[in-house]
Amino acid sequence: MAIGNINNSTLYKTVEFMVPTFVKVMAKRIFWKIVRFYNRNRYIKKGRFVEFGYRFRFDRSAPYRAYVGEKTIAEDFNVWNTNLGDITVGKKCWFGLNNIVMGPIEIGDEVSTGPYVKILGPRHPVLAQATKQRDKTVIGNNVWISTGSIVLFGMKIGDNAIISAGSVVAKDVPAGAFVGGNPARNLSGLIEKAWKSPDTKQQKEAGKEK
Repeated sequence: MAIGNINNSTLYKTVEFMVPTFVKVMAKRIFWKIVRFYNRNRYIKKGRFVEFGYRFRFDRSAPYRAYVGEKTIAEDFNVWNTNLGDITVGKKCWFGLNNIVMGPIEIGDEVSTGPYVKILGPRHPVLAQATKQRDKTVIGNNVWISTGSIVLFGMKIGDNAIISAGSVVAKDVPAGAFVGGNPARNLSGLIEKAWKSPDTKQQKEAGKEK
């Protein structure tokens, strides 16, 4: 008896060949899910009301860990890596979709990031050599890092700073600064100048008249 153009023996051999491969793939997926769940619960010390989104991934190497303050949220598909140092996160922080956070790093309170933000660690030997005098990345309080930005290892970002979308932060950012570009540069003066321009003043006055 045949099913379509395939006889029973051929169908049996095909199924016999495919099943072990399928089982291996599923077993591997289940194994790594268990490992990641174990790592997340044992090696992340977190405060109250901390939430990790779907497929949050946490990679680590002993003896490093992550410390997360209360009411911090990491959205779906975040990857946190402590292979080279601890990750310390303050309270009420928000990490957007598909963020990458690599230690060693210290992040203050109420820091927010947009989607696809990458905060990198000293992975490449050349980068590690160039930043050997810096022991970690430091991000202050109430910092906003916009979509698609990249923060290189060892940078220090001051309190209340704003990083424009798509920026590459390759040097320290002072407190309260607005930076953007590749490499990121301080744009605070340009914004202040634009705000004081005659056109802007006319728009303000027109708005008041309405």
